[in-house]
Amino acid sequence: MIKCTKENAQEIFDYIGKDYGKCAYLYIDLKKYGFDNENVNIWYQKEEDRIKVLMFQYYNGMHVFSRDNIFDAQDAAALIEERKPALVCGMGETISQIKPFVSEEEYEPEYGDVVRLEEYNGIAGDDVYLASREELKEVAQLLAEDEELGGPYGFDLLYKQLLERYDDGFGRSWIRKDETGVISHSATYAENEDLAVISGSIVRPDHRGRGEFAGQLGATCRDLHNEGKEVISYLYDERAKRTNYKVGFRVLGEWAKLIRK
Repeated sequence: MIKCTKENAQEIFDYIGKDYGKCAYLYIDLKKYGFDNENVNIWYQKEEDRIKVLMFQYYNGMHVFSRDNIFDAQDAAALIEERKPALVCGMGETISQIKPFVSEEEYEPEYGDVVRLEEYNGIAGDDVYLASREELKEVAQLLAEDEELGGPYGFDLLYKQLLERYDDGFGRSWIRKDETGVISHSATYAENEDLAVISGSIVRPDHRGRGEFAGQLGATCRDLHNEGKEVISYLYDERAKRTNYKVGFRVLGEWAKLIRK
């Protein structure tokens, strides 16, 4: 693996091309932070001056992307063993090549789907709107109460991240409310002029099972679609998949994570 510098930036973006849906966080983070951020590191593997695989690390998360999945997986795994990120993710066919060379005692796999909005069908809740900065505290409280979405982070970190994304123009939250507070939420956890990644989707427990979330998600997708952005999401739950398909998402491919124990 060869460590890249800012001189390699155009070569890397040319390699990604229009496949940024298959490496959304890598693409958005690299465009936003570039090579001047001390928390950004990127390597590539080359053969006859052609890139074979990219490995991008931002803080303790690592993203792997290969267009044709023909690369030295053992060499890529050696970099993971050296850097020891908390999370390694990428398309399933890419991660599946690396997994045999990574210690099972250190990392466990998780699989889902990466989906792309291809046929937005106009579903949108009339009462869903963009949250203000002041309303993000309520959003953080709702997320923090959910074991899967908020449990690993806690309220303080979630609130801090939501504020940072809002202030940087790197993420927005859409919400529904009633007199008791926020009912449902969906957000872009990363976005730029080309692409947006939807995450943080949640419905308050007392409103679940009513079929309301399609309108919540649809309103977010409507706004992003009207802005001309490609929209990506990562799904691990069958119920969430059904809602996303109803709005107009289609499976782009299997998504995989290697999570450090």
